[in-house]
Amino acid sequence: MNTSMEDAGRCLLSVAWNMRGGHSAEYSRSEEIRDHLRLVCRSTGHAACAWARTHGDGSAADYLPFLQLADLAYEIDTLLLLVTSRLVPEVDRDLRRWDEIEALVLRAERLTEHTTHFLGHSLTAPC
Repeated sequence: MNTSMEDAGRCLLSVAWNMRGGHSAEYSRSEEIRDHLRLVCRSTGHAACAWARTHGDGSAADYLPFLQLADLAYEIDTLLLLVTSRLVPEVDRDLRRWDEIEALVLRAERLTEHTTHFLGHSLTAPC
């Protein structure tokens, strides 16, 4: 069970490491999203682990947003796989999935802002 900031940081790093795709020379929205999520998960994961070394486990209110970010990034990656590797193209289904992906990306961005603010505030506040 993930019950500390260290666990949350390691979850984020794991999601970044296991995200599908690679760096393609051609632009695609799916690779743009994945590249951004990899960067966010990697940097936030390292920062969460550093926070844990200084502050300890943290409370659920501290680490849950980090776990939620990892979960959202994983879900987005899975949906991107579904929309980019289908056997039979279906425009309506693809549009629904892209709408869901874009909505999840917005949620992930809000969580990224929250976690960045938390880490910035915590790193400047006295222990």
